[in-house]
Amino acid sequence: MPKCGAGVELVEPLRVASPEAGPRFMLTILVEDVDAIFRQLSGRGVAFLNGPVDREWGRRTAAFADPSGNLWEIAHKLAQ
Repeated sequence: MPKCGAGVELVEPLRVASPEAGPRFMLTILVEDVDAIFRQLSGRGVAFLNGPVDREWGRRTAAFADPSGNLWEIAHKLAQ
């Protein structure tokens, strides 16, 4: 198993998954305008995984991974 730092002690007796196992969670930040934040972050070199896209559950979203591999989503509620 790869070295996982203090994570091993924090979740014992469970095992820490390797990065290759895939994401386990996504952090969402609600913003006023996904498209504006998307343009701003893209201009700073952030590579988005998807979006902006309207979701059937009433949100407009765009997602990216930070340098540590954590998944982030920016989102705003669509007008009803």
